Amino acid sequence: MKWIPAYATGVEQIDAQHRTLFRAAEDFEEAVSAGQGEHSYDSVLDFLDRYARAHFGFEENCMARFVCPAAEANKAAHTKFIELVQDFRERYRREGYRSSTATELVESVNHWLANHIVTIDVRLRDHVIASSTARHGPPG
Repeated sequence: MKWIPAYATGVEQIDAQHRTLFRAAEDFEEAVSAGQGEHSYDSVLDFLDRYARAHFGFEENCMARFVCPAAEANKAAHTKFIELVQDFRERYRREGYRSSTATELVESVNHWLANHIVTIDVRLRDHVIASSTARHGPPG
């Protein structure tokens, strides 16, 4: 799944972080498809964990600052994503690398991109625009 401007939240730092996640997911999907997932699986799990812990807090603060009504749903979804990554990490510790599990991780991350960023995070955009308009007045 590729990031497109329609996924923008109006907060450049969030959008840059999202683009990084989209690229990482795409790179990992290509590695799994090419039979090279085992070489990057552990580092992808590390990346997802670091990404979630750094990005989610920043994004949640932005949603609170801009009084976005999706803030609580966003926070709950973030908790579930962290749990998802922890589950894949635990499975990796127990079972080692399995291509079927790597494929499942790819599908889970793509599902996250399609159903979280594209539907919840973008709801921030209207509130960022409204806040900017309130501070600076309407354009023109």
